[in-house]
Amino acid sequence: MPLYDYACADCGEFRAFRPMRESDQPQACPVCARLSDRTLSAPFLGGQPAGWMSRPRGATPGASWRSMCGFGCSHASCGA
Repeated sequence: MPLYDYACADCGEFRAFRPMRESDQPQACPVCARLSDRTLSAPFLGGQPAGWMSRPRGATPGASWRSMCGFGCSHASCGA
């Protein structure tokens, strides 16, 4: 099942696994349940070790996952 990126106007960015047939539908934010639109992101083409999606310990709540990636991905340096 594909992993999609969404942006909640109140809580910020989050990711969700969804069936492809639901890819164009809004997703409820896991924090506030507000329906959020999908954002455009670069495809994830490489495998990562277990736990690569977890939020780092001590991370600021609501911080963008792009700012916390740390795997050398091109999005990690964009400041988004």
